[in-house]
This record gives sequence, C-alpha cells and structure tokens, in this order.
Amino acid sequence: MLVKGQIPDKEPIVSIGLILPEDCQKSVEITNSETNQNFFIESKNDELVSNGETVPAVKIQNSSTDSQITVHPVKAGRGFHWEKQISIHVLGTLEITNSNGSLFVVNHLPLEQYLMCVATSEMSGDCPSALLEAQTIAARSWLLAAAEQKHVDLGLDACNDDCCQRYQGAGNLTKAAIQSAEKTCGQVLIHDNVICDTRYSKSCGGISENNENVWHDEPKPYLRSVYDSNISEIPCVEDETDLINWVSNNPHCFCGPDFVPKSQLHKYLGIVDEQGSYFRWEISFSQEELKNMIKVKTGRDFDAIHSIQPLKRGKSGRIFRLRIDGEIDGKSNHIILESEYEIRRVLHPDFLYSSAFIIEPNSDFVNSQVTFKGAGWGHGVGLCQVGALGMALADYSSNEILYHYFQSTELRKIYG
Repeated sequence: MLVKGQIPDKEPIVSIGLILPEDCQKSVEITNSETNQNFFIESKNDELVSNGETVPAVKIQNSSTDSQITVHPVKAGRGFHWEKQISIHVLGTLEITNSNGSLFVVNHLPLEQYLMCVATSEMSGDCPSALLEAQTIAARSWLLAAAEQKHVDLGLDACNDDCCQRYQGAGNLTKAAIQSAEKTCGQVLIHDNVICDTRYSKSCGGISENNENVWHDEPKPYLRSVYDSNISEIPCVEDETDLINWVSNNPHCFCGPDFVPKSQLHKYLGIVDEQGSYFRWEISFSQEELKNMIKVKTGRDFDAIHSIQPLKRGKSGRIFRLRIDGEIDGKSNHIILESEYEIRRVLHPDFLYSSAFIIEPNSDFVNSQVTFKGAGWGHGVGLCQVGALGMALADYSSNEILYHYFQSTELRKIYG
C-alpha cells in the first residue's frame, strides 16, 4: 500500500478494489483474453468456487498491455443516484477471494496504467488533451498523497468508484488519454514539499469551496475557494439575496455555458455520468414527496413540513448546516442536517446534485410544490472538471488549469 507523506522515487504498483465485500456480490464472470480462459467464480457461504471447483483464492495474471481481463458485473456509482452495473476491461493482475460470504476482487497494476484509465473514466476520451493531462496529474497527486485511505482496512489504495476516484478499466482508453499519461508521467502537485491532496468534483457551479467546510479537516492552502473565471475577485454569495441572484443567472464562468455550451457537454462526460444541466439546475417536490424522502432517509415521520432553512453556507453557496421544521403527532419538531453530504442525501430520493441551492421564494410548503434552484454537481472542492474542460476548450494549458484550481502549488516530476 501507498504510505501517507511518502514521496516515491519510482512508479509503484497500486491495489484497486473492483468488487468490495460491502457490495454483497455472490458471482462474477471473468475472461482473460491473453490466455483465452473463462472463469465463473462464486462465493458460497465460506467457500470460493471457480468453474465448479472449490479453491482458496483465484489469481489471474495478464502480462501484456495488448490484452485485457474482462470482469462482469462491476458496480459503478456505488451508493449514488447514477449507480449501475457495468463490464470493465482491466490490465495487470486480478486477485479474487471470499470475504465473509461475499466476493472481494482486487486489481494490482502499475500506477501509470491505472491513471490513463482514470482520466477516461472520470471524463470522456474526447476531451482536449489539456483537460486529460490536468485530470491525470490531479488523480496521480490525490492517490500518492494517500490522505484519505478510505479502504485501508481492506489493504487497498483506492476503490474503483466515486468515493475514491473512478476507474472503469481500459475499455474507454483513447490515444489521447495514453499520451496524456505518458507526457505527464510521474508529475505531481507539491505544497511545502508534500504531495497535494488534490480533490476534484464534476462542477463547482462557478465558485469552488474551502476544504474544511466539506470534510471538517484543517484548511489546506491549495484547497481555497476560487472563482471559476478569469476574474480574480470572488463574488459574495453567502448572503441569501446575493445567492438568489447568483443561482438565478448564468455568470461568466469556465464551467458555465459561455465556455462549455449545454449542447456540447454530453460528449465530454464520463460514460456513467447522467446527462443534464450541472451548472444550474432546478427540482421540485410536493409536500408528500418531501415527507416521504425525509422519512425514508432519517426515520422521522413528519405530519407536515413547514420550512427548510439554511443555517450555514460556504464561499460557494453550499449549505453545510440546514434545519427542517414541521409537525409530528401535532407537535412542533425539527431536524438539523450537519453536512453537505447529508443534506444532498436526505433532500432527494437518490442524491441531490449539490447543496448549493436556494428555496424558490414563492414555494408553498403546504399547498403546492417546493422548488430548489441550485448550482453545480458535487462537493465543489479543488478542481472543477467541467470548468477545467471549459479552460481547455479556451486553449488554456494543463499547467494553467492546475494552478488556477490548486493555488500556491508547484508541479514536480518525482519519477519516470
């Protein structure tokens, strides 16, 4: 496993979880094109069964980059509203075990092979090379920083999905993605001689967010709120009146339609991304829909919802503390949601695009629909992928993109 705070001087082998024990998956089909072998692997109670034979574990090796191992099905969008089952084609070695009655599938491969696949899993291979290069450097820096280590108990450097960063194999690889990885091989962003924890999300909505507002950790100098524009001064959107104007308009931002036309956005997104408007969006709920969502997500069975009130916003307009008031059994009651993630989870049947939203002033909680108008998709910290795309389409270089979102950093080649 990668070690937090350690800067490698040669390319490491990384361990990426494809099927996790939490997926509770009982079977998988695997094909190795190099050896023309097919495997049907099952977990049966405490046993692992491969092609009808009980085995302690299965290891499938692929020594060539010209051939791939196909794995089906694999969960993509784990826990989010775009969750689906896909087939993926991977390089390197697969290790399959039984973990408490469920399959556990790990892909071991060289970091640079992994990264060229990340770029075209997060975004389309049709993106400009500057975007693919910036995305590759951000993905490399994030993994090598090893700041989160969400699956350290499983011995993984990362999983295959959005909770870490997307890795959907080599099936979407393009020549441009391969060239982007080769051109930037070993390059990372550094601050104070430490590899940067380079977070990113799909769309900041026009202003990125400070890291401590999302994850309650120490403020990082390179994860400060940035106006996603060639204008340096950040608009103030922490006041509700200013925010209403901000969300109701299309300011001149790299992630907005001035730089990325709505009609063109779909061709640049990742294959599991939902088609839609990420810069500005709108969604409405009836009183019954609101009550049902809140009951399902929190267990609180309100007779009526009277108001939803933001208590704390960040620099991007994202809500980090929110109060829901209503009645339960004829008495006043309320819930306070304490994070942008929880707000997005509770206030949507699946998952809300972002917590940067206003409640339409003419919303009637009791007699009609309540409308949320919002900005962006995701937590909004660090690199804005659609904004980086807008910059690339406007002929900014990968270095200019990275220094825009991750200020007070330097680019350094540590191996290769």
